Formats: sequence, C-alpha cells, structure tokens
Amino acid sequence: MVGVDHKSKRLIEGFFLTLISVFVLLISGQPVLAIPNGGYMRSELLIQPEDLKALIDRKDPDIRVIDVREKIKYLAGHVPGAVNIWRPDIVDKDHPIPGMMAPQPQVEELMGRLGISHRNTLIIYSDGPDGARLWWILAYYGLPIQQMKLLDGSLDGWKLKGYPTEMIPPQISPAQFKLPGKTKATEPLLCTLPEVSGALKEPKKIVLDVRALKEYTGEEMLRDAVRPGRIPGVKWIEWREVLIKDGPNKGYWKSAEEIRKLFADIGVTPDKEIYIY
Repeated sequence: MVGVDHKSKRLIEGFFLTLISVFVLLISGQPVLAIPNGGYMRSELLIQPEDLKALIDRKDPDIRVIDVREKIKYLAGHVPGAVNIWRPDIVDKDHPIPGMMAPQPQVEELMGRLGISHRNTLIIYSDGPDGARLWWILAYYGLPIQQMKLLDGSLDGWKLKGYPTEMIPPQISPAQFKLPGKTKATEPLLCTLPEVSGALKEPKKIVLDVRALKEYTGEEMLRDAVRPGRIPGVKWIEWREVLIKDGPNKGYWKSAEEIRKLFADIGVTPDKEIYIY
C-alpha cells in the first residue's frame, strides 16, 4: 500500500470494506499518544473536527469536504460546504456484478461535476465504511494520499464539538478533475480472485473479512451480495472494532497500540500480506 513500510495490503473489489486506511495509519514501535492523537505513522491522513472547523472558518480555498452518505441523511444536516456522494455514485453502473469499482472516467466526471479539482485537498466523512471506500478508489487511480483526509469521529464527532451543520447544499461551479491513473505503486490496492485463492494456501498471507458478524456467518445478506456466507478459511474482525465505542470520543479511531493488538490477536501482523474484503 502507498506509504506503508510493511508488506502491501490488497483489497478485493466488489465487497464491503473500510479497513483500507487503518494499515496506512499504523506504526510499529512509537509511543502511543492520547486519543485523538493515536500514535499513527501517517496521522496526517486523519483530520480532527477542530482543525477542519479552523479551515472552514478562514475559508481555505483549497479544501473540499465530501459527505459520503445517503442523500436524505445529507439533507438532514451536513458539515457546512460539504458536497454529497453516495455509494451508487462510485460503483460501475455497467458491470454485470453489483458493487464493482467505478471506472476512472466516471469518477473524474463525478468529482468535476461537484466542483472538485484534482488539486484540492479532500476531507471525507461518512456514517459507515463508504468514506474509506471513496478514499480507496481515489488512491487506486493515483490521487496522492496526502491530498485526502478522513474526518476523525465523522459527523458525530463534529456535532459533539458543538459545531454547526447545514441542510442546504452549497452552490457549485464545475471544475476539472483529472486522475493520474493506477501505477505500480497503487496496483496492490486491488487484487484478483486468483490471488485471493492463492493467498488462502500460503501461511504468510491472510484473507481478512471485515463485515458485520451476521454477514460473516451468513445469517444476513446485504442487497448487492450475490450469496450469503464467507470465503472458507478467512480471518474475521468487524470494521467497527477499530473505532471507539463509547464516551466523548465515540466514533474516533482507536490508538495504534489498540488496533495493532486487535489484529495481532487474530494473527494479522506486519510480516504478513493482507487481502481485505
């Protein structure tokens, strides 16, 4: 993965994901600071609500805030100035398999139509894993990861600080958005089914299922899923486990130390190559 010191992590296209960015954030061996400064190697890939508020207050012309939620939720209240993207906007509408990554021209057209330039710094938030999915798609198509930040605590963290929301979408002037395209450096962000099949047979590789427990067990199936259940032989941890569950920092990322332990407990360690779905 781009910017990671240990082995590359691969994502299986078409499945529900959010842990893409956790492997970019994690460190090995540095002191862990208090939340929200969780001791990450790439802490600049997160932005705290107070820092975003300062950028908005001074009308920083470089930033664009993206709310990745259903339209009805966006219209009920969003970070001031945020534009709205939802999951169907970033899937391939012409692919026979539902949920596949949108092709590069579709992503470029969407972003430009929303007034976003490829030179902007993007602040992304959602109420689930779809914000991280947008981050992943843009990174795969070559947008520099230093131009993308995930809002720590998401919209709930913003509101708990007492910061305002608005219901009216901002006025938008279309912009030019051009992605460099995938490169050798970004190719490991996506893997093929044969690679996954091979990874299941190798001790130094792990296929990691990060869906909800009932999806993993086959008790529930999301709308775009093809059939219930899981890939045999995978490891499992729900994506929500990397977030704080209660208290004033609910919804923020846990510290790097806590996250490393969560993964180490199921055998996911920096010496292994991880395939996430």
